[in-house]
Amino acid sequence: MRLQQSSRFAKPFQQFLAKSDLRAVLVVPFVLQIAGTVGLVGYLSFRNGQQAVNDLANQLLGQVGNRVEQHLDQFLATPTEINQTNLDAIELGVLELDNFEQLGQLFWKQMQIFDVGYINYANQAGEFIGVERLENNQFLINETRKPSLNTMTIYQTDREGNRVGGKVIDAPDPVQSEGWYAAAASAGRPVWSQIYQWNDKPEVLSISSSYPVYDQNRVLLGVIGVDLLLSGISEFLRTLRVSPSARIFVIERDGSLVATSSKQPAYQVADGEAKRLSALASSDPLIQAVAQHLHQKFGQFAAIHQSQQLEFQVNQERQFIQVTPWRDALGLDWLVVIAVPEGDFMTQIEQNTRLTIALWGVAFVLSVAIGMVTARWVTGPILRLNQAAKAIAAGDLDQTIEVRHTEELRELSTSFNQMAGQLRASFAALESTNRDLEQRVQERTASLAAAEAELRGLFEAMTELIFVLDRQGRYLKITAPYPESVYPSREALLGKTVHEVFAADFADQVTRHVQTVLDEQRPHQVEYSLPIAEQEAWFAANISPISSETVIWVARDISEQKQAEAALRTKNEELTQTLQQLQATQDELVQSEKMAALGQLVAGIAHEINTPLGAIQASISNISGALDQAMQQLPHLFQVLPPERLADFFQLLQMARPPREPLSFREERQLRRALKQVLAARAIPEADKLADLLSKMNLAPEALEAEPLLPLLQLSNHRFVLETAYQLSVVQNNSQNIMLAVERAAKIVFALKNYARYDVSGQMVEALVIDGIDTVLMLYHNQLKRGVEVRKHYATVPKILCYPEELTQVWSNLIHNALQAMDYQGTLTITATEQNQHVVVQITDSGSGIPPEIRDRIFEPFFTTKPVGEGSGLGLDIVRRIVAKHHGNVELESEPGHTTFSVWLPMWQAE
Repeated sequence: MRLQQSSRFAKPFQQFLAKSDLRAVLVVPFVLQIAGTVGLVGYLSFRNGQQAVNDLANQLLGQVGNRVEQHLDQFLATPTEINQTNLDAIELGVLELDNFEQLGQLFWKQMQIFDVGYINYANQAGEFIGVERLENNQFLINETRKPSLNTMTIYQTDREGNRVGGKVIDAPDPVQSEGWYAAAASAGRPVWSQIYQWNDKPEVLSISSSYPVYDQNRVLLGVIGVDLLLSGISEFLRTLRVSPSARIFVIERDGSLVATSSKQPAYQVADGEAKRLSALASSDPLIQAVAQHLHQKFGQFAAIHQSQQLEFQVNQERQFIQVTPWRDALGLDWLVVIAVPEGDFMTQIEQNTRLTIALWGVAFVLSVAIGMVTARWVTGPILRLNQAAKAIAAGDLDQTIEVRHTEELRELSTSFNQMAGQLRASFAALESTNRDLEQRVQERTASLAAAEAELRGLFEAMTELIFVLDRQGRYLKITAPYPESVYPSREALLGKTVHEVFAADFADQVTRHVQTVLDEQRPHQVEYSLPIAEQEAWFAANISPISSETVIWVARDISEQKQAEAALRTKNEELTQTLQQLQATQDELVQSEKMAALGQLVAGIAHEINTPLGAIQASISNISGALDQAMQQLPHLFQVLPPERLADFFQLLQMARPPREPLSFREERQLRRALKQVLAARAIPEADKLADLLSKMNLAPEALEAEPLLPLLQLSNHRFVLETAYQLSVVQNNSQNIMLAVERAAKIVFALKNYARYDVSGQMVEALVIDGIDTVLMLYHNQLKRGVEVRKHYATVPKILCYPEELTQVWSNLIHNALQAMDYQGTLTITATEQNQHVVVQITDSGSGIPPEIRDRIFEPFFTTKPVGEGSGLGLDIVRRIVAKHHGNVELESEPGHTTFSVWLPMWQAE
């Protein structure tokens, strides 16, 4: 059907060419080609431009939307991070809610770090403490304390956050009635406040994050809060360079504007009061139009539940829109809207389109003019040649033509003149040639017969299989040096086609090769298999054309070569499998060596973990006894202790906190002796017993000379007061002991987890080599305590691309060997430096050294100098292999009392 349609269009074109003169034939196709090409290029350019704009707009909307969401996530996470940090500090006992001096210092430091407007805390009693940021980036501490809950003291701060001065003003309404406090207290969980505007600066939008604080019995203690200025979101949106007329804005589900990239205000002043604007009433035309379109399409903004990309017309101009819901864990639910006008991208494309149309018109006019001139210039000489050719055909051989146009036409006229002269000479020599022709034919026939005989002998002397085929695959000539068991005989092939002798598939293959060589008139090389006598024989053939209808096929038996190649492939596959098995075995060997070393460390690690567990158990027992006794004494204490001395009693408890490192027995005796002397000098009764109590509370003798201890010692029942304080200090001391023990156990478990981890991903990651060294030292802590002094000299070295778990095995093997070489008595020095684009780790022991005669063998597999059963001889071999895998090297320097292994690792870093 397609051929019929093609011929239907081709026939009128052929008729047009047949009826047209040469000038039209030259001009019309030339003009049509240029005009069609320019027009098609212009059309395709315009279409591609439009498609490119669509793709670019969609990609741009997605990228900008992602950046806005990331900024919102980071920006609005700051208040919750501050609140959560403070809440954690309160729950751990690090931050005391009654210590407003400490709270003020902490809030001031957090304001230095985080860009927020206010951090505050208020308790159920109505007391309040907050740090406020001023426009000049200065900070004020605002405080309301009992009993003056109707006033607020405002303090300036110095560079260290200390309070300076103090101005007392009337306090606002009770803090429990304020929105940030009441909302969190009512909800019982972290909440965001409603967005609000500052009275003196309506362009500033703020929002508060509030966290309720409870005690262990879920009794509300107070609320902590952070105020965040939302104007920072608008400033960020204006920094995004999307397009000249693009708009980005964030709205609440009721349509109220939260932030916008437009310079138009997001509020309006009515009756002297600033009110937030809805996006539907925005003074920015594009934002208003986009908001109205979304509201009309979805019915309400709350119906938009997933990110969507839309298009619509504003003033007959297409707009690309992306609307994306954004939510956080505390209940914020906003919409991020991005609008980009198509005109920002299409201006240049439309200019190019107009330029293309103008160029098309100019090209069309020029092509017509140039075609007509060229046709007239080319056809003139050709017409004269045509007239001369007609004269020669009529028998007039005396024709000559002179042409002064192009080189080709001059050559054509010269050739025409030569042809006319040769025709005249040819007619003269024709009769003489006819006489000699018969004699020359006879001589040529004899020469061809001799050449054929010589060629036949040459073919028969060759070892290759040679035959001549025509285009139909017929065997014309054959030399058969192979026996019939390898290839059919000459009699079975000569005069027959390949289809008559061989299977159809093989015959079709041979015929295609023959026809390809004849069509291309150049040699081809092929390889093919042929089933002969129930065997598969392989041949390599060179096919060359002899004439336009015959080829010579030279085939050579390559069956043995093919068998060798197959055997080689089999061997390569077996070698590949062997290498894979070897690699797997090596990985298992490294992990086995690591587990073996870990098995040797288990007893020591168990002891290291049991030690802090025992300390925890003992501390809990002490806390239980001390707490029971203190709870019995406290009611009586509060009855007998004067109210003005309660603050002194609690300050004494603060002073009784234990030091980070406990005192030795000698230091404790010296402290007790000094305390006894001071008490005796002041004539305090029972100085021995009181000195014993005070020394156990870690109080220095200087504490007896000032507040708060001196007034308490002057009480008649001072011993009962001090005994009660001692019982409470026991709780504090043992609580710190538990914390230290937990930290110690956690470090041991973390090191053990890092050491035993096995990475099956096979991918290099960035890591610090000194982290792996410290992990190994932590696991060997019990062995190091026997009498090994560890000296670490770590320079500042960068992270490198490596296999951290495998390097941990390197440090474990080298440190284990060093400890054994010193018999766990001596000095172990570990140095990490950066040299020549390498991280160099040197592990030095003070052992007896390695004898020179075995230094060249220590890295050999299964070579060991240890007794049977103590070493596999694979440790240093594994070290060498792992370091080589990192393209590094291991160096050894050894002499009695000083053996150093240096590991050089290249500093590859991830791009």
